[in-house]
Amino acid sequence: MSEPRARAVRPGRSPVTYKDLQEHTGLSLSTISKYFNGLPLRESNRVAVETAASELGYRVNTLARSLRTQRSRTVGVLLPVLDNPFHLSIIAGIEAALSDSGVGVVVSASRGAHGEPGAAVDSLAGRMVDGIIAVPAAHDAATLVAVSGRGLPVVLIDRLVDGLDGDAVVLDNADAARQAVRHVVDHGHRRVAAIAGPPDIWSLRGRSDGFLDAMRQHSLEVGPGAVRSGPLTVESGVASMRSLLAEPERPTAVVCLNYELTVGALIALNESGLRIPEDISFVGFDSLELSQVIKPRLSMVVQPTHEIAVRAADLMRRRLEPQPESELEPGAQAGPDPYQRVVLRAELVPGGSVARPRD
Repeated sequence: MSEPRARAVRPGRSPVTYKDLQEHTGLSLSTISKYFNGLPLRESNRVAVETAASELGYRVNTLARSLRTQRSRTVGVLLPVLDNPFHLSIIAGIEAALSDSGVGVVVSASRGAHGEPGAAVDSLAGRMVDGIIAVPAAHDAATLVAVSGRGLPVVLIDRLVDGLDGDAVVLDNADAARQAVRHVVDHGHRRVAAIAGPPDIWSLRGRSDGFLDAMRQHSLEVGPGAVRSGPLTVESGVASMRSLLAEPERPTAVVCLNYELTVGALIALNESGLRIPEDISFVGFDSLELSQVIKPRLSMVVQPTHEIAVRAADLMRRRLEPQPESELEPGAQAGPDPYQRVVLRAELVPGGSVARPRD
């Protein structure tokens, strides 16, 4: 195919059409159409179309394109809440990763108890998104399974959903908890407790299991109250830490397994007057920024949030624009079906909140 030919702009044509772009570049209408529908092009052709569109002031009629192609070039991002640093980082990472492909995002928070179960999923599907990237809440699971069964691509983040065959990017949750336990045990702690979330959430169940497994590996006693479970709220973190501090023989080290629980536990510790790490050692979860504003700096288990978002966006892009050669994502586990599960590892970032116990 010959190189595209630049031609003079034809004035007086409004609005600018594919035909104008064809005359300006010398490319075929099919090539120009491929560009605006996100299909692969030769680099020289891509540059020619972009230059012509800029010079002629061409604007994409997204509504008309959606009706024609049955694709909106948008992806829904479903999150349990929006006031969480992890979730906000996920939004930013996905949006940045997809923008290069001309794909926008529509964000929705799960309504949960404030609306019908699955309403947020139905709302996104009703907006004709081309796929959904979700941190799934329990009340959205059935609806996600249903829309996936109707052919809408779904990529899960952080949590898996029973009965949903789809791609996923998750943390090695058990390993994350084991790292935290190992950190305090290396400092001589024997009475260790965890503040965890509800066991019906897949990721929190994995962290709780990892905590208990690590305690057994280090031959540490696991009492009936060693793991305090509750909702993923700051209030739950406060209540759990207060109950641990009220124990006749309180733990010398506490490991939190979620961001909100970490914030709540710190509030309770501040109210108690106990000093970190002189009176009690502490490991938080999920926010390196939070660890840096607390004195002493907290030891923190940190998720690779940016990588999680980028991997999820890549998996969705592969569903929307299949590559000529199918390759597994790095870190993905090959299975009996074409779906991929990418498992990433957290990092324990040491701080000054863990010291040897006094007793």
